[in-house]
Amino acid sequence: MQDKPVNLEALVHYSKRFQRLRVDRAHGVAPHKPILLLSVIEQVRREIIAENRIYLSPELTQTFLKYWSYLGSFNHHPDISRPFFHMRSGKFWHLWANPGYLKLISSKEKLKTLAEVNQAIKYAYLDEELFEFLKNPLTRNSLITILVSRWFPDKFELVEEISQTDEFRDPPEYLRDSYEEFYNEQC
Repeated sequence: MQDKPVNLEALVHYSKRFQRLRVDRAHGVAPHKPILLLSVIEQVRREIIAENRIYLSPELTQTFLKYWSYLGSFNHHPDISRPFFHMRSGKFWHLWANPGYLKLISSKEKLKTLAEVNQAIKYAYLDEELFEFLKNPLTRNSLITILVSRWFPDKFELVEEISQTDEFRDPPEYLRDSYEEFYNEQC
């Protein structure tokens, strides 16, 4: 059985989307969206997400918090609900509303809490071609490389290690960095 050829034009399109994620920069670059994408990619690789429906599940939240413990920022809260809602600005992430919430999801209204997101959104889903790319090891690795090189430069090996474990970093990396910064300022 022969694999169908990869649509390189589409792969380049999603690579650019991953590089140009709209992130909050008010207190430094907020890593929420890249960390959410890494979490989804890991769950697709592990076949926890087997169909193109991304539920805001405890498993996804756990994976997000695991990545956050290594790659997160001291200046930001590890809140998965906002990137889950706002990732739609990337035009490849779509939201399926719970009954009675389609108008809210389609409006410019912002959902700000986990409870609001869970109440309004049944699940998110990706463009079908992107989901297929994430299931394919070759294209998945290409997209991970693009994502990591843009948002977490020089941390490719670390991201690979994170994807192979379920362990959290203790203390989280961002706390360790802040402690070292504080300690060096005191000396």
